[in-house]
Amino acid sequence: MNKRIFDIIHRDFSPEHHARVIAELSSVTVTHVMAQSEQNLEATRLAILKLANGDMTKVTEYTQRAKNDFRDVIWWADETRLGS
Repeated sequence: MNKRIFDIIHRDFSPEHHARVIAELSSVTVTHVMAQSEQNLEATRLAILKLANGDMTKVTEYTQRAKNDFRDVIWWADETRLGS
């Protein structure tokens, strides 16, 4: 994971949740994303963080969804950005 992801984790989550958020995000791997792309993996992890908005329960929920189809969380995060 890159610095941007760690910065968001430290900004949005309480210190006692940092390790758990990192573990959840780490459980989504390149095998879960199209073309086993590091770029898709980063986009998926960022989308999870955006959708979770500091809520540990949502991190777990969106991580599971991403493992089923990573495009869902990317789509939802994009829709949130667009205000739809």
